[in-house]
Amino acid sequence: MIFLKRAIIGGFISLIGSIWTLAVIISASNYTINGWSTPPGKLLTQIAESDLTLWFGISIALVVLGIVIMIIEYFRKDS
Repeated sequence: MIFLKRAIIGGFISLIGSIWTLAVIISASNYTINGWSTPPGKLLTQIAESDLTLWFGISIALVVLGIVIMIIEYFRKDS
């Protein structure tokens, strides 16, 4: 039963990270830039120039952390 709680916690962490990622993308899309190069792309250039790189990194890390927690709890063998 405890593994279910951890899987739910992982799901909520992933959901919070997804919402933060969406908020950073929406905030960065309102930032106007003059030009960008192809490898990072327009969105990543907007995120970098609007100083949202730290928050974007944290939000992506939360999504990955939540998914990892859910995967670990899914494959855990309880006795």
